[in-house]
Amino acid sequence: MIDVLDRWMLESVVNFNIFVGIMTFIYIGSLLVLFFVGKKFGKPDERTNSIYLKIISSMFSTQLIMTGMFISLVDNDIQNFRQFLLLFQAIVFLVGAISAFRLYKKDFN
Repeated sequence: MIDVLDRWMLESVVNFNIFVGIMTFIYIGSLLVLFFVGKKFGKPDERTNSIYLKIISSMFSTQLIMTGMFISLVDNDIQNFRQFLLLFQAIVFLVGAISAFRLYKKDFN
């Protein structure tokens, strides 16, 4: 799948820009959700520290899985390996944002 995506990005500049745009949208959107939900949790105390630890734990686990996938799936002849690395980072932040939103709904509703 990564080879197909790399060939698709190499076909034209428009395809590359579409990929980078979607990846950037996921990354910035996830960061905004994390920031917004973090502000909704309130001031740091024992309760919020536990919530932050759960969010960071899910992000770290995802980071380990994504790094393993990056090392095992991306060949050394891939042209756009930096974009795949940033895509995997965007997925990590997306998982963190989803986890934060889920914990916010669970604790405050």
